[in-house]
Amino acid sequence: MTRFDPRGRVNRVLLVGVSEYDLTQPPHGVPGDLPAVKHNLNRLRDALLRGRVFGEHEITVARSPSRDDFDHALRRTAAEAEGLLFLYFSGHGAIPSAGDELFLQMRNASVVAGGHAVFPGAEMFSTALTVLAAGPAERIVVVLDCCFAGNAAWIWETFRDKRRVLLLMSVQANHRIDAGDATTPTPFTGELVQLLEQDEESTLQDLADRLRERMTAAGHKTVRGEPWEPQSRAEPGEDVLLSGRSAASVRLPMSDSGPWPSGERPASGERQGGGDRQGGGDRGGWGAG
Repeated sequence: MTRFDPRGRVNRVLLVGVSEYDLTQPPHGVPGDLPAVKHNLNRLRDALLRGRVFGEHEITVARSPSRDDFDHALRRTAAEAEGLLFLYFSGHGAIPSAGDELFLQMRNASVVAGGHAVFPGAEMFSTALTVLAAGPAERIVVVLDCCFAGNAAWIWETFRDKRRVLLLMSVQANHRIDAGDATTPTPFTGELVQLLEQDEESTLQDLADRLRERMTAAGHKTVRGEPWEPQSRAEPGEDVLLSGRSAASVRLPMSDSGPWPSGERPASGERQGGGDRQGGGDRGGWGAG
């Protein structure tokens, strides 16, 4: 087992959470806003900082970015990381009928349904992965908390430079998931944060194994009523340290007031989103639900 230890290197984290959407009404809107995602960003940032692998200056939080803002933040982060590059996305996810691509829907996302639906305002996961891999980072970790997150596995498996990339997905392919209560993080990220907050070292593979156990023990189900099973992908023997030691004494206050770095926008006036829906032959769902 090769465990990459990013401590002491130039690392970068980009936490992307889309809790607010510009268009949520039929016929072209996404299923609704996602208030729980706002909590995801606050709690995950706090947990990563207290894990003592990443410094505060290494973490960028992008709140409900447009696709252009996301692209800008992604390219900047990828160019700066030399050790570990960590990308987290929580928001609506959508897939075409073939299920061979995953669309990460940003604030200005919309859906044009049909036999070959298109998703304006969304970033193809294959494009995001290519941008990440174009940078100098030694290892890349991607965590996806969205509907259909598991569909990213096929993209990873066919990716030419996948040795550097480790992938953690909130749910198995072709499944929608519930965003949970508007006052708490989403179910998957909530469990992830609790694991990161434990006073012990945590690697990605260890987190993936324990997440599956915890989601099963809690009885979480996908929208279609099947067991909710987080997925992971990495080359055999590859692993990455994500938390060195959680220090309970270091409780960094989180604030929703600015200033916000480029690519961030504070989410305000959020409301509980509606249910998922399908359009034509293509599917969209909450992405963190």
